[in-house]
Amino acid sequence: MPIERAAIVDPYSSGAMLAPELAKMGCRCVAVQSAADVPPLFRSSFHPADFTEIIVHEGDCAATAAKLRELKVQALLPGSEMGVELADQLCDRLGLPSNGIGHSKARRDKFLMSEAVRAAGLRTPQQVCSGELPEILTWTRSHGRWPVIVKPVAACASDGVQSCAGEAEVQSAFQQIVGRRNMLGLVNEAALAQEFLSGSEYVVDTVSCEGRHRVTAFWKYHKPQNSSSFVSYDAMELLAYDGDVQEKLRAYATAALDALEIRIGPAHCELMWVDDQPVLMEIGARLSAGNNATLSRTCGGVCALDLTIAAYLDPRGFAAGIESHPKLKLAAANFFLIPGKTGRLKSLPRVDEIRALRSFQRMSIGAKVGEPLGRVAGAVTLVHPDRAVILEEIQALRELQDHGFYEVGP
Repeated sequence: MPIERAAIVDPYSSGAMLAPELAKMGCRCVAVQSAADVPPLFRSSFHPADFTEIIVHEGDCAATAAKLRELKVQALLPGSEMGVELADQLCDRLGLPSNGIGHSKARRDKFLMSEAVRAAGLRTPQQVCSGELPEILTWTRSHGRWPVIVKPVAACASDGVQSCAGEAEVQSAFQQIVGRRNMLGLVNEAALAQEFLSGSEYVVDTVSCEGRHRVTAFWKYHKPQNSSSFVSYDAMELLAYDGDVQEKLRAYATAALDALEIRIGPAHCELMWVDDQPVLMEIGARLSAGNNATLSRTCGGVCALDLTIAAYLDPRGFAAGIESHPKLKLAAANFFLIPGKTGRLKSLPRVDEIRALRSFQRMSIGAKVGEPLGRVAGAVTLVHPDRAVILEEIQALRELQDHGFYEVGP
């Protein structure tokens, strides 16, 4: 039976692409907001006109499920990180395909996530989670190695992630996290401290259907060589589907998805390469942010957005291509504009030099003139047949940022 109405919980960020794609398939969409106020991080990506109904969840799952049942919703999926747990709960009440509620918290709580993956026999970072500073400090002393990473347990977009070189920095990081609201508008009840893993960081984007997993994209993070501050990465390079590293990443990611009981829908798996093996950083049970969900399609590969639609609307079509590993025709990367200074933005006098790059495809600038510069000012997408050009222009963008790209005032 074709699905004529679907619901999307918190259809923000890349999740905003779901409703228009479903509409092309003749499926009308309902938006479910897990909170009345859309977090500032996501406001620009929320498009109410894409939905026939908007339901604001007021904390009563039974009441929200009843409204969805009245609307005859036949499929329900999360549209962003903050909608993952509510989507699981609503699907459970409605009897719709989902990942279940048994490991729902572990798909959001990074501590529980790592413990579940470790229990499946996979390597994960040593860690402790607590809302009490003494417990965190006791663990760092017994751990005995610096730096350590301190971060919220259920935030997103690297929000609050800090590298700490000593106890004073751990204490400062803890105080900046616990009891404060994160970028999702949720209060951080605890902090997570983990061992620092040194190595290359990768991403495996996947979509699952009926417990079978397909890789939609492999990515490698690039970090500036001479950065004096803790910057986890400033670029993501799209990688080929085949290769020795990719096969190990694929095997680890799919085993981790099984450990978290992710059986349907997209996932964004961040892994560190240590001692010639992947190690879990975290997994988001949702589409990769920005245009990552579709850039692989531009380059000749499979697309997480397309396969997510297929997972819910066409499981047979999803399964038909499960063994295929297409060959990318183009190289690509997303570069993130990360200001190395603070202050109010006066202008971007060299922005046209970005558009003149040989590999330039698109640019999104979130920083506003007259407002304080944030951690990330925007993103640039690079696409070119020659990977060497992509790598050269990543470096060109770094140099541009360091030499007059931002004009700021006090």
